Amino acid sequence: MRLRFSIIGLLGFTIGAGALLPDGRSHANLPPTSTIPKLDGAALFSDKIRNGTVLPPYDTVYHFDQLIDHNNPSLGTFKQRFWHTYEFYEPGGPIVFMTPGEVNAEGYTGYLSNSTINGLIAQQEKGAVVLLEHRFFGLSNPYPDLSGTSMSVHTIQQSIEDIDYFARNVELPMPNGKSLDPDNAAWIMTGGSYPGALTSYTMVNKPGLIWAGYASSGPVQVMENFWVYFEPIRKNMPQNCSADVVAVIAHLDQVFSSTNTSAKQAIKDTFGMGSVQHDDDFLGALRNDLWAWQELQPTSGPGARFYNFCDALEVKNGMNAPVSGWGLDHALAAWGKHWRSGLASLCGRATDEQCFDSYAISAPNISIDQPYRSWNWILCNEFGFSQVCSIA
Repeated sequence: MRLRFSIIGLLGFTIGAGALLPDGRSHANLPPTSTIPKLDGAALFSDKIRNGTVLPPYDTVYHFDQLIDHNNPSLGTFKQRFWHTYEFYEPGGPIVFMTPGEVNAEGYTGYLSNSTINGLIAQQEKGAVVLLEHRFFGLSNPYPDLSGTSMSVHTIQQSIEDIDYFARNVELPMPNGKSLDPDNAAWIMTGGSYPGALTSYTMVNKPGLIWAGYASSGPVQVMENFWVYFEPIRKNMPQNCSADVVAVIAHLDQVFSSTNTSAKQAIKDTFGMGSVQHDDDFLGALRNDLWAWQELQPTSGPGARFYNFCDALEVKNGMNAPVSGWGLDHALAAWGKHWRSGLASLCGRATDEQCFDSYAISAPNISIDQPYRSWNWILCNEFGFSQVCSIA
């Protein structure tokens, strides 16, 4: 399964651009972040009383004085946001800790509740729960902008040091909250996706800090050339859908490797992208339908975006395609029709060129609270994970 596109354009110019698309990306050839699902705590909170004290709502914001640079403490501190509850806590219980990772943490305060593994562990083990916003995301910023100079202290190691410094120095807003550091209480760290990897990294890098970790889907193996990202999708999606998608991609590879400009234009027109200048921008954009795979949860079923994509290709006149699919001609036309129907929701007010152009050099928007800018800084400098075509 192959997709041809320009990773040079992707990595070279996406850091500087600000949000343009409805989902926050600067263009549709930028991979979406694979964050944990949002869970707002406001709807989950009801008046809670602990030992005669009315507890604050889950969305109550607290601030911790975090070091700007753990290699140079003389630079001072910044305000790092955190959220907390001790509704289940009893003396001797653990501190259940997580960061939601590469997002503004405001929409994740529900992870303090017992509707999540964090709160369930706290309820079972009689612990408190803490949610810490990651540096350079949301409003937890060492500097007032996201310039390259500011983000020189935006590294995975600095994030690990944040966790260590926080755990050892925070005064939690609860009885005896100043004496619940890792020397006096068991800290349990949880996380999924990047926060899952960060859980593993922290436990290895800071032995003795975290008593236990619960990591889900953590990409702990760093890969610069991450073409295998698409392999689990190809192997585990509905077989008829996989067969037809592979057939279409093979056809696109053949046509766009040729000099047949009229055939290329006809295919672009089929997808409603006739005005897209760069062939690799057109081809790379089609990954958006495959990227929808990472949105799936154990509870996902009919109506999920990825399954709607497959249904568009594999359901014809009320009948499902056989395992082998309907074949290239139908699949190409059906994919084009499905793609055209979703262009408005994908691109919003952006023109086709704005929506898909990975070549444009724009003036950098360095204002804070741009998760894609902050996340791609980490990808470009440390993780890689470039979702390029197969090397074979």
